[in-house]
Amino acid sequence: MSIHEIARRHDFRALVLAVGTVFLFAGRALAQAPPPEPVPLWDVQLGGAFVGTTGNSDTSSFGANFEAHRRWPVWTFDALATAVDTTTDGEQTAAQYIAGMRVKRKLTERIAATSGLRFERDVIAGLDLRSMLDGGLAYALIKQPQWTLDGLTSLAWVHEDRTTGDTKDSAEGVLTLLDKYTFANGETTQRFTFYPNFTDSTDYRSEAEIAVQASMNKKLALKFGFLWRYDHLPVPGHERSDTTTTASIVVRWRSETPAP
Repeated sequence: MSIHEIARRHDFRALVLAVGTVFLFAGRALAQAPPPEPVPLWDVQLGGAFVGTTGNSDTSSFGANFEAHRRWPVWTFDALATAVDTTTDGEQTAAQYIAGMRVKRKLTERIAATSGLRFERDVIAGLDLRSMLDGGLAYALIKQPQWTLDGLTSLAWVHEDRTTGDTKDSAEGVLTLLDKYTFANGETTQRFTFYPNFTDSTDYRSEAEIAVQASMNKKLALKFGFLWRYDHLPVPGHERSDTTTTASIVVRWRSETPAP
């Protein structure tokens, strides 16, 4: 068994362990949690973290995340962005930037039409830029005060500019499950997304993400996240899977008016 195979198995086991731990913790907390606050008309949060060393080692690591949500009687708008940048001895060893937005229009109490736009840049993984435009349907599968489970199915057009100088265009699908628990002074979310490729069936991708956020007060919170990304046909010379672990302090703003 090669070192790369061992690493991939280790990443998968770490992901399974993290998912199980989060679900166990959330399940216990959910049983004791008071009713959550009403969903606000809008909310914004900005998180950041920095670690730097000098002397025997010269490293710096920066992370940031942004989320914004706006809710109307029929329409909703969501936006997000994340950035991770690590430098060791003057050389960039990790750089991952993701930004996206999504709009939804309610069709029924459980189903909405949706369209999303997403951009990714990960030079270390061989991607100068990946853009994705999709459209489809979103589903509210479980809708409880403290627990929601949402699904999404859509068709997407994906364009890639690679560091090798090559470009790639493909028609893909987007299949997502997003689970969210709200507990006393915090929340946890788990997301899994599968991207089947209709242009080349062997070129599929997937992502799994876990996030836990705990409030320190009304404005500040601590957020921990784990992201696993898998590309079955990566850019030549690069690995199939990557993991990103983040910890940050979050500043939050929210409307006092509840969503309609």
